[in-house]
Amino acid sequence: MPTTHTSGEFGRLVFTLIGSAALIVSAFLNWSRDITGVNLSNHALIRTEFFTQSDIVKTVGGISVLIGLVGMLGLVDRSSWLTRLAGVLGVALFVMFAVEVYRSSYHTMQPGAWLALAGGIVLLLGGFVGGRETTVDDTTVIEERRMGMDPMERVEPTERTERMEPRGMGSDTDSESRGGQT
Repeated sequence: MPTTHTSGEFGRLVFTLIGSAALIVSAFLNWSRDITGVNLSNHALIRTEFFTQSDIVKTVGGISVLIGLVGMLGLVDRSSWLTRLAGVLGVALFVMFAVEVYRSSYHTMQPGAWLALAGGIVLLLGGFVGGRETTVDDTTVIEERRMGMDPMERVEPTERTERMEPRGMGSDTDSESRGGQT
């Protein structure tokens, strides 16, 4: 069966790539007092004292890069829940940082933090854009073909037309047709 890509899927791809790229790029920009995200300790998310850190894994920028990569990984899943999760985490990263900046009188927000917020929002939007999978129940068509009916032919109901009910194991109609015996 040939697959076609809808404009929604293309929009999801574009939003996800832009949001992920924004989060990754924000890691290398200044976040506060001319400290880049890859040098800003992750303690800046919970304390008002901002320290530098040489290990990228333990920095705000490292977290931002990780969230951006998770957002890109969300393209693999058609339900895009991972992309939405990355968007929420990106916004949460900004909020945690913003709370500490506004608690301190020594710090101000710089472009890296704002770009991380924008990336999180765009990722969140990218998670909601896109085609949803719809399933079609083909059992009716198969049953009609077994009965010799054309599936596209419309049959008008009449008073004599019996309604076909699916039979389940142990249903009341089965026990009645057997005379109540089990």
